[in-house]
Amino acid sequence: MAQSANNFIIEQQDSLHNSLRNLLISLKINTVEQFFLREKTEIKKEIHQIHVNILASDVDGRLATSIWPMLSLYRSGCFEHFEPLIRVILADEPKTDQEMYELIEEQFNDFPSHPPFVSAGLVNSSTLCRHFFLLKHELKDRMYKDVPGLVKRFIQQHHYDPDLLMEPLEPFIDIKLKETVTDTSEKPMLKWLTSLVEHCSTWSNKRTNCQPPRTWRSCPDANLEGAVAQRKMDGAIMLRSSEDRYHIADVMVPFELKKNSSEIKDAALCLAKHVYEVFGSQHTRRYVIGFTLCGTSMRLWQFDRSGAMVLGFDPTFVEIGDQASANTPRPQKILINTEPYPQELIIDYNIFRASGICGRGTTCWQAHLSGDRRQKFLVKDSWQPRHHKEEGDMLRDVTVQNIPHLARYHHHEDVYVANQLVDIEPHVRGGINYRSGQKFQSSDVSADSQEPTDFTDRVHRRLILKDVGKPIWTADSPVRLLEAIEGCIKGHWALLRAGYLHRDISINNLMIDNQTKDPDRKSFLIDLDMAIPYPLPNNEDHHERAGTKVFMSIGLLRGAYPHSFVDDLESFLWVLILICIYYPQHAQKRARPPGYDWNEHEPKALAAMKAGYLHYPKDLTDDFTPQYKSQPLIDCVHEFANIMRRPFVREAQPADLYAEIIGVLQQAQEKIKLSQS
Repeated sequence: MAQSANNFIIEQQDSLHNSLRNLLISLKINTVEQFFLREKTEIKKEIHQIHVNILASDVDGRLATSIWPMLSLYRSGCFEHFEPLIRVILADEPKTDQEMYELIEEQFNDFPSHPPFVSAGLVNSSTLCRHFFLLKHELKDRMYKDVPGLVKRFIQQHHYDPDLLMEPLEPFIDIKLKETVTDTSEKPMLKWLTSLVEHCSTWSNKRTNCQPPRTWRSCPDANLEGAVAQRKMDGAIMLRSSEDRYHIADVMVPFELKKNSSEIKDAALCLAKHVYEVFGSQHTRRYVIGFTLCGTSMRLWQFDRSGAMVLGFDPTFVEIGDQASANTPRPQKILINTEPYPQELIIDYNIFRASGICGRGTTCWQAHLSGDRRQKFLVKDSWQPRHHKEEGDMLRDVTVQNIPHLARYHHHEDVYVANQLVDIEPHVRGGINYRSGQKFQSSDVSADSQEPTDFTDRVHRRLILKDVGKPIWTADSPVRLLEAIEGCIKGHWALLRAGYLHRDISINNLMIDNQTKDPDRKSFLIDLDMAIPYPLPNNEDHHERAGTKVFMSIGLLRGAYPHSFVDDLESFLWVLILICIYYPQHAQKRARPPGYDWNEHEPKALAAMKAGYLHYPKDLTDDFTPQYKSQPLIDCVHEFANIMRRPFVREAQPADLYAEIIGVLQQAQEKIKLSQS
């Protein structure tokens, strides 16, 4: 039985690490595996005791921003995130209180105490409590070590004759290599590394007689500005934008240091967290180079959209003008190969950037035609599987058919640089046989996944749309929300009649445009990445789960049926419900309603939860924000749920089912308008 936490309250003369270690050993817990193999109730007790001891030790309140996220994770049963802390506690190497505090801040300052279920939270699992756990799983079986030729290619890609370049520096480098390193902890190693880099940089400056645009910076105690989470970086090669600025947008090559060579897994995952932030902040980044230094063992890593293996910026984005401050980036432009003449688009601002390291890496910008600010476009860049049917081809087809409530096609193309197609294996990786290296196991923890972790060669594709809108969750009233849902369902029905099934109805794929007077454009669907021809040719059976898990239908989560239009209609219901629970955004000031951590559940468990909600939708509508506490809207949701839970709903004719649901939405709008008149 777990002992009382009071027996282990830290005394002033005892270190926090020693106190926590004694706590676990007294419970006969000597390894991380023993800790997590216990019953969940026991794990919860132990974590509670650890939390109490940390709270008691923090007399100065330094950990105030970490304590509440720890408590929230503990209450939510998200125990995976405590693994790095437990591992350090059980290690034989003692840690000072300062080191323990830094570890706790690094692990738990990433999480808000009440994680908002906003647009990012709905589709971006990194904002949920399994952030680090899911990042490890994302990279599982996608990281390779000791890849032959990677370092050589990296050097030769940037220097015509690297041996000739380094020849004058060889005496100094030899001296540094022969230095006896007795202390491999962070500060001594950073000092050693900094002296090496600064000497080489000084020599290069004298040789070229100009200041390079990049510089080495090491501020291990300073938080990086612009990062989604509080992030500290041991060192980095950064843009020389401003000595006063320390921003994630300036990070070119991140470095991660660990004291011992045995800490390579932790170092690689810490580096991956930095790379995650770099991809999120630098919207034209194609891949990222980073370094880990564990003891005296250094590794070079390349992270791209298919995994981890120079500076990967997209050269097709060209900076224009020369007026830019340290905090204001230069405007950019792209050239698209339209017929009969190429067009130049000026980038206005970023609209969307998908989270994560691997995968499609979708990024969207608003842009305007050069010389005409009134003509707006949406530019969508993504890394698509090589043999995937192109979204641009499908959109061009349906645009010709003048489909209402669907984003209109303007142009699409594969991205080429120097007449070479930009893809992962030949272009980004330069044909390196990474498979001849060893798979680097970033995690021993297994997790459910909707997609295999095998290598997927991806092609950089660009799509230009004529319609630019805002996400549906920005609707400012119940009537506008219902009107938008109705329009998007009409667009989905028209798309189905045109021969395509969307398969990814989610909060970020339904848009509204409050500026247009065209009723067919006031709300519209985007993103045909997951779309397939419909009906399925040759009786193909699409049983795989496609789309965003939070909004998936019960049937898809169970894997019981092939994907049909009925599944997408059910997804519209979940979009409507979750918007009403979590928006408008100022309503996020309230505590996160319990029970909506849907992204964290296994598919079948989530299916069971949703089945219960379809039978008792009042459990959901009771949590609607004040803006959506409209009785006609609530009645509409209940009726929509009743339709979707019918035993034979999958046998309904499309025209009948679409018409019935659209009718329910229209009736609710009329009732709300009548009540307001």
